[in-house]
Amino acid sequence: MISRYLRDTINLLLYGGTFVGLCAACLTALSFEILGTAQVHLAYILLVGTSTSALYCAHRVVGLKRVAHIRNNDRFEIIRKYKSHIWLYTILWSLISLWIFLTMAEPKLLWILIPGAIIAGGYVLPILPGKKRLRDLGWGKIIMIGWSWGWLTAFIPFVFYGHSSFFMAGIHALERMLFIILITIPFEIRDIEVDHSVALITMPTLLGKRKTMWISILLCIIIFILSLLVSFQYLNPAYLISMTVVSLLTIPLIKLSYRISDDYFFSGLVDGLMILALFIFMITNSIL
Repeated sequence: MISRYLRDTINLLLYGGTFVGLCAACLTALSFEILGTAQVHLAYILLVGTSTSALYCAHRVVGLKRVAHIRNNDRFEIIRKYKSHIWLYTILWSLISLWIFLTMAEPKLLWILIPGAIIAGGYVLPILPGKKRLRDLGWGKIIMIGWSWGWLTAFIPFVFYGHSSFFMAGIHALERMLFIILITIPFEIRDIEVDHSVALITMPTLLGKRKTMWISILLCIIIFILSLLVSFQYLNPAYLISMTVVSLLTIPLIKLSYRISDDYFFSGLVDGLMILALFIFMITNSIL
């Protein structure tokens, strides 16, 4: 039984944006670690982390009206209870992100950030006709999430900072995109009933349990192949090991997603695979 104070602390980390921001920062740092320049580009790593925190805080409260009919859902009840707090965290994370960006003094960075930022912002803000968000596109939302994360946490570190070829940056960004899609599938499963109530068709709803599992396994295989190419190009086997392990760990978590509803499992354990990926890389890299 989780004590009240521990639960409040976990809720603050998860719903206050800190944890998902740490996940984004770890994935970004992982890309820089492949190049051996993580410490040099700490500012960008922090920028991705804090801006992700701001976006996900906003995401939690912006869509509340669409699920106003849903009651007895612990996740939504927590968000409703702390709605004003979450808006405050959104503002604070946004201000921190702006300060970090201004201290970086890299105007050219703004232009390459725009493609990823537009998709990320569109996922949260109602920029589509009918006041819809990209998140309301059904099965397409998972692709949008993956593309945005791939661009911001993988493509930019390789191209803008690492001066890698567009080919290798594209390979790495595609691999990152597929990994994000893979770990987003449990969230899609969690939200099947919620999405059904608002007439949203997602991958698990469209394909069913069996085909969703086969797609997940296929994604693991493709991620392995792409991470193998990246590891071979940069002589870094630790990256291959890291991505293979966390991708395979996703498979049993996807199976469990059909039986578990606690958001700590999803926003904590599943998202935590991003942090685990960096941890495994650091440990493995120090041994090899």
